[in-house]
Amino acid sequence: MANQRDVPDTLDSLLVSRAAVEPNHRFLLCPIEDSIETPVQPITYSEFDTHVSILARKWMSNTWSSIVRPRAVVGIFFPSGYTLAIVMFALMRLGAVPFCISIRNSDEAIRHLVKAENVSAIVASKDGQLSQRIATVLQLLDEGPIPLDEIGKSEQLLSQESMGMSLQPLPPGTISADDTAIIQHTSGSTAFPKPVRLSNKLLIRSLYGGTWWVDDLHARSDIALGQPPIYHMFGLIGGLLNSLFRGHTYAILPLPSQDNGGLFPGPQTLRTYASRVGATEFFGVSSSVMGLARSEGGIDLLKSFKRVLVAGAPMPRENGDWITEHGVHLVEGVGSTEGGSLLHSNRPRGDPNWQAMQVCWNVDHHFASFGPGVFELILHSSNLSGKFPGADPQTGHLSTHDLFQEYPEPGTNTWRHCGRSDDVLLLSSGQNWNPQPMELQIEASPVIQHAVVFGHACPYLGVLIAPRVTGVLLDLDDELQAAIWSTVQVANAVAPTNARITRNSVIILTARGVVPLLGGSTIDSHEGKKIPLADKGTPLRLKTYALFKTEIDIVYDGVF
Repeated sequence: MANQRDVPDTLDSLLVSRAAVEPNHRFLLCPIEDSIETPVQPITYSEFDTHVSILARKWMSNTWSSIVRPRAVVGIFFPSGYTLAIVMFALMRLGAVPFCISIRNSDEAIRHLVKAENVSAIVASKDGQLSQRIATVLQLLDEGPIPLDEIGKSEQLLSQESMGMSLQPLPPGTISADDTAIIQHTSGSTAFPKPVRLSNKLLIRSLYGGTWWVDDLHARSDIALGQPPIYHMFGLIGGLLNSLFRGHTYAILPLPSQDNGGLFPGPQTLRTYASRVGATEFFGVSSSVMGLARSEGGIDLLKSFKRVLVAGAPMPRENGDWITEHGVHLVEGVGSTEGGSLLHSNRPRGDPNWQAMQVCWNVDHHFASFGPGVFELILHSSNLSGKFPGADPQTGHLSTHDLFQEYPEPGTNTWRHCGRSDDVLLLSSGQNWNPQPMELQIEASPVIQHAVVFGHACPYLGVLIAPRVTGVLLDLDDELQAAIWSTVQVANAVAPTNARITRNSVIILTARGVVPLLGGSTIDSHEGKKIPLADKGTPLRLKTYALFKTEIDIVYDGVF
């Protein structure tokens, strides 16, 4: 691979360069259908560039020519997939800034994002009624509706002649390395999601830092499979951009409607598709990795991969240890929407310290003390790192809110992720408590899908648990009650006395509503409530507290 100084400095020029130098090199596999038995279409650099050019030419030849212009922000509203990738790069070919708006957002959040970035137009999917939904949302804007273009699935592009149709990029210098390449947004864990402008330099820097490519491990013949969506930073860098840059193959996943409402694939789809495409690597969030590992044949599949990379949220130690003890080469990573790829635990096979992460070599930073043996990662904007969005304008520093302990021992300069500073709960006794280690301990159980600890400004902690079951959970039986309580007791064993959770403060989410672990009547019979999740599949803490406020308040009924 070329030296960093030789790499084009924008994402679009990177694509143009690859298509010119290696036109017939495959870097994507694309599912033709969103089904578990879908045929798969190989995509070369030249074919992708042609599909991008076809769409860009369409906009140049109609009324959108005055809309899609350099640095104009254009919202894109698509499920993860090949069409989304084409739309993103077609906008960049014309100098515009694609703003990836998650289809999981509420209508109110979408309106907020459109206003926050002064979006000039929206490109939306014709499929799944997404364009109809976004059209309704846009009509309710105070400023009036904005232009909307509807695009169907990319099969029509795949069938067209793919050679000799590249659209020339803008003149050199029109868009620079420091210009915004793509806008993504945070998950909105506290309020509305926040737009984050990502420069070409920051995104390309993330591809170099050591997380995504290990010289002694990877080869361009590798085929990577990733669970996170492309409109999320994890899937964007780890999947689409990494294969564009490195030249291995990224296998875009099908999204069957029966799998989590078509938002992300289930274990059976992952297993079947991995076998069909011959995947050599998998990356995903903890719940996805564990769901695959615990499925039939899943652990053997993970063992067959060169590497399994988990990120998006810390993996429970017991789960990671169990996976590595079965011979899986597990690597943990940490990144953020604002920072890109930041840390990784890449190491020789056979080294069991999957949690021992090092900061990427091209990220300037320091660790600030947060408490005894706990440190917060602070990023430094610099020529090496790039400019971090939201950094202090005076110092260039950005607080990540991610907390770490030096691991496996002080002085090693390798770090274990132990939570976030903005997750800390303040009990009414005045004690600060980071709930994430306890949540991870509880979620390590095969009977638990999600656990959210609550208790801010209250005398003691409680926990809302969503069990992991097959089918629909209507009632708690004695066996499941015992298994859940046993799991909570394991978490209590490593917590101080005043942070332990009693049976009375454990509440369980069922299809009929929320019920106490101790049994009795349903606390809230509102059916259909679910723990709010980020695009990467992890619980959104404050939104969970807000949605289940009534149920949580009842836990403390009569205490105050």
